[in-house]
Amino acid sequence: MKIKLLRFLPLAVALIAQAAFAGDITIDVIPTLAPNADGSPSFPTWTTNALNALTSDATSSGTAGTPSFYQALSGPVDASQTIVTGFNSWLGQVNPASPYDQESGNRMTFGVAITTTDPTPSISLSQVGFYADSNDSNDLLGFGGIAAGYGPGSDPLGNGIGYDWSNGWVGVIYGPDGNTYVDSGPTTVLVNALYGIGSGNSVAAYCDPSSSCTTADQQAAIAGAVESMWGATQFTGTYYLSNNSDGSDPLATGSGTFDITGETPEPTTLLLLLAGLPCLMLVRRRFDAFRRN
Repeated sequence: MKIKLLRFLPLAVALIAQAAFAGDITIDVIPTLAPNADGSPSFPTWTTNALNALTSDATSSGTAGTPSFYQALSGPVDASQTIVTGFNSWLGQVNPASPYDQESGNRMTFGVAITTTDPTPSISLSQVGFYADSNDSNDLLGFGGIAAGYGPGSDPLGNGIGYDWSNGWVGVIYGPDGNTYVDSGPTTVLVNALYGIGSGNSVAAYCDPSSSCTTADQQAAIAGAVESMWGATQFTGTYYLSNNSDGSDPLATGSGTFDITGETPEPTTLLLLLAGLPCLMLVRRRFDAFRRN
C-alpha cells in the first residue's frame, strides 16, 4: 500500500471547508497511562508508538519493558500508578530501575480514534473538543464542560486555540492509491479519520525544595497525592466534534473511563499526613496534557 504524507500541499487547500457529512461518525476513546510529558525522555517515542497503535487499531506498540511502550488500559488502575512527579518515579515507585530511572511518573491519558463512514473527507481537527470529569465531590481531575473544555477554536483559558497537529495528532485521507497522512498545516483540512494521543490529567507530587527530600519523603509525597484523590474512583474523558466554537450541537461524542482503585476515603487523613511530612503535593489541572512542540 502506498502511504503519502501531506504537509499542506495544494491538495489541502481544496479540502479546507465546512464539513458536510454523508455518513456516521464514530469516536472511540482509549485510556492509557502515558509517561509524564514534562521531562520524560521517552515521551516522543511513546507518542510515535501510541499513534502507530491507534492508526492500526492495535492495543500496543513498541518495545515491551521500556517506558516508551504504548499499552491501552484493559482494566482498573491503582491510584498510586496515576501520579506525575517532580522526581524520578514510575507507576508509583520512586527510584525505579533502568530503563525507567529517568521517568517522572505517569499521566492518565485519553487516546482517541475518530472515523466516518463517509468516503469523502468530511471531518477536521479544528472541530475536535474535549472535556473531563472525575466522580469525587470536588471534581478534582475534571475540567470544562462541553462549552468550556478544550474545544473547537478555543481552549479553557480563552486563548483562542484548539488542538494542533503538534499535540500528537494525525489525519488520514483515504485514496484509491493509498492513504495520505496529515500531520501539519491548517487544522481545517478535511480528512476521513483523526487519531490523537489525546488529553488527560493527574495529581502531581513534588518534594519541598527546602528539604533534603529522601527516598522515603518522595514515596510519602506520592502517598499524599493519592490521599488527595479521595472519592475519585472514576475519571472520564469525552471528545466531541462540533462546527460551533463553543462546542454546542455536537455532531458526535465518545467517552472513555479510568476505574481507579486504592484511593483513601477519608480527607482528614490527608491533612494529618501533610502536616508531618517534608513534602509538597500539588494538584495541577492540565487542560491539554501534551501541548509541546
